Amino acid sequence: MKHIWSILCQKSSVDKESNLLSLFDCIEEINLVIDQAKAPKDDKLIVPIEFQLVSFWVFENINKVKDNVLEIKIELLDPDKKLLGQFENKFKIKKGIPRFRSRISIKGLRITKKGIYTFKVQGKGEGEKGYKVVAELPLDLKLAYKFPQFNKK
Repeated sequence: MKHIWSILCQKSSVDKESNLLSLFDCIEEINLVIDQAKAPKDDKLIVPIEFQLVSFWVFENINKVKDNVLEIKIELLDPDKKLLGQFENKFKIKKGIPRFRSRISIKGLRITKKGIYTFKVQGKGEGEKGYKVVAELPLDLKLAYKFPQFNKK
């Protein structure tokens, strides 16, 4: 198994006839405005956003007698490199298939502060010991606060 690329996007689509992949609204940066009065006092703010992490993989040994197994683990790190969460998926790929696209949907983004968040993509094939980091995707979070409006009379 060899990782070729990964990207964050709002959504993706695979055409049924041509099997072509389309990526929509690729994400590198999020600008977020939070109401200061409603902001939590701790670091447990979850932004209600849906997006996908799409990756492309190739299998170097496609002449195997049995199916391939690909395990993917994604870790989300905040700007201080604190682990905020992880997602794990296991994919079974039929023998003879030379390449594979994984599309992992993520609902909600936990944030702690403004800065660069990192999605660490890790993978391992069947029989491999431990995950190998194959990509680190940055997401720049710009954070602004909306202050309460006071009535002037």
